[in-house]
Amino acid sequence: MDLALAGRLLAACAVIALVLAGLQFAVRAAVHARARSGVRGGRLVSVLETTLLPNASSLHVIRVGERYLVVGRSSAHIATLCDVPLESIDAWRGRPERA
Repeated sequence: MDLALAGRLLAACAVIALVLAGLQFAVRAAVHARARSGVRGGRLVSVLETTLLPNASSLHVIRVGERYLVVGRSSAHIATLCDVPLESIDAWRGRPERA
């Protein structure tokens, strides 16, 4: 293998490495920007707990902003069943109750 070919291969590998490093930087910046925006943890809506029920139904405890809801889902319908008091969520997570 001559030196010119080896030099071009080395240059090509260096370009690929720089592109990959740039992509990694861009992805990390996007993840950090998303984490800084919105509510706690960068997510406005999150599912805290899911329980599967018979007949393709399920119950979900979800957080939307600062509200906690129990949502029921069946194969044909989704419904908010109730709001969950913050004290119940704190107790479930093992945190002391707020005064």
